Amino acid sequence: MVGAFLITNGTILTMNPAQPEVEAVGVIGERIVATGDRESVASALPRGYRTLDLAGRTCLPGFNEAHNHMISFGLTLGHVPCGYPAVRSIEEIKRGVAERARELPAGSWIQGRGYDDNKLEERRHPTRWDLDEAAPDHPVIIVNGSGHMCVVNSLALRLAGVTRDTPDPQGGHIVRDEHGEPTGLLQETAQELVYTVIPEPTVEGMIQALRRCSEAYAAAGITSSTDASSDSPLQIEAYQRAVQRGALKLRTTLMIRENLLPHLIALGIKQGFGDNRLRIGPIKLFIDGSLIGRTAAVSRPFLNDPRPDNYGLTMMPQEQFEEYVWQAHHAGFQVAVHAIGDRGIEMVLDAYQKALEREPRPDHRHRIEHCGILRPDLIERIAAMRVLVVSQPIFITEYGDGFIRHLGMDRIQLTYPFRSLLEAGITLVFSTDCPVSSYQPLKCIQAAVTEKTGSGRSYALEEAISVEEALPLYTVAGAYATFEEQVKGQIRPGMLADFAILEQDPRVVDPEGLSEIRVSQTIIGGETVYEA
Repeated sequence: MVGAFLITNGTILTMNPAQPEVEAVGVIGERIVATGDRESVASALPRGYRTLDLAGRTCLPGFNEAHNHMISFGLTLGHVPCGYPAVRSIEEIKRGVAERARELPAGSWIQGRGYDDNKLEERRHPTRWDLDEAAPDHPVIIVNGSGHMCVVNSLALRLAGVTRDTPDPQGGHIVRDEHGEPTGLLQETAQELVYTVIPEPTVEGMIQALRRCSEAYAAAGITSSTDASSDSPLQIEAYQRAVQRGALKLRTTLMIRENLLPHLIALGIKQGFGDNRLRIGPIKLFIDGSLIGRTAAVSRPFLNDPRPDNYGLTMMPQEQFEEYVWQAHHAGFQVAVHAIGDRGIEMVLDAYQKALEREPRPDHRHRIEHCGILRPDLIERIAAMRVLVVSQPIFITEYGDGFIRHLGMDRIQLTYPFRSLLEAGITLVFSTDCPVSSYQPLKCIQAAVTEKTGSGRSYALEEAISVEEALPLYTVAGAYATFEEQVKGQIRPGMLADFAILEQDPRVVDPEGLSEIRVSQTIIGGETVYEA
């Protein structure tokens, strides 16, 4: 018999403007069949239905994580932790690396992730020589929290064949000391020089990574996730097998990198291929780097930078980028481009405009991922072109102090400007970019509401939004961003029965305590996948 149950006796926030709050919800199988008062909802259910008693808790649609890296997150759970506040100095990073070196045979790779040079006591990046002291007999790679740069030791550089004579690749930079020697810091595409010699994770390893990711996300109330860059057949195979095994409970959309686009076109695969558990989503491109790493493409140089003329990096020439955008657009795909700096964002808008003039599409829903450093003219263009902005408020908490340091208070007023974007009528979507930042949606919402950095410093207070405004950006907007607003993101009849049940109503708690609200239960397709 198909399972049926009634949810009642608490606060139920539907995200449906026509019926914002209801007394009860009825579910049969994996779908919502009725909402409203308890008596009418109960009458829509078959005999023998069970009751999920909220006991005063709050039920809302499951959170849609619109931009993150699931396999990467699952894999990094086994890496040397280097993030703040657990790790506060280069000396602590070295101790963690040395400890891992004692556990592994010589020659084995040691990987770590999460440091932010702006938060380390030394206020600098680690160097190859720092890591050499900790593990001279192991190749070591420590990835910056942004994911846009890494530091490797001398053995790793030798294995990769990187010397003082190695030229910078397109879209990347090998940082060198005053004598021309590589320091071990590799920015953007220069990281690939080392990644090519690190053993690839196996499909089985990626499946286990997805299992770990799925469990963590479900405990945070996340029911749907969009992986932000699937670029190999093995990754796609891992997702398929993880779903078949039940290791991946989350509904998942895969952004496909541009290198695989010709294969999709040749096979006749379109966006939306799959089902409500695993499906093909947008084509993903990069145009610039990161803000915290000062590699985002900007129109004014970064402050407090060793290079006074640092305007960031672009990943490819404008003409090549526009050709990629056109190919994806012409093939009928939604396009999602990583762009953080205002110069990078302008490059994206120019490419979108040319593609849309060449082949108009009323409901294209092309996206800008991150869309960090903005200007009034760019906001106007985004609104006029109906481009979606997929943003990460959690960056303000975790990296905001560094943003202020490298941009100044004047420029950060329109860096991740939530209020300005909403008032311009732009579709704004929230996400975390995990493992770049913490994956918990409530931490993200708190950041958007309070506009405070990790040190407690005020950020762009005029850009703060309310909890009532933020919740739809993590539910309704996340579904809209993948053309799934007819099946998820709201609690109304016909929608998938995906719910996050919270111990408290986020609308009534102190905004400073939003991240402390416990998720007590997560339901996907009518089945409980997490219970505290």
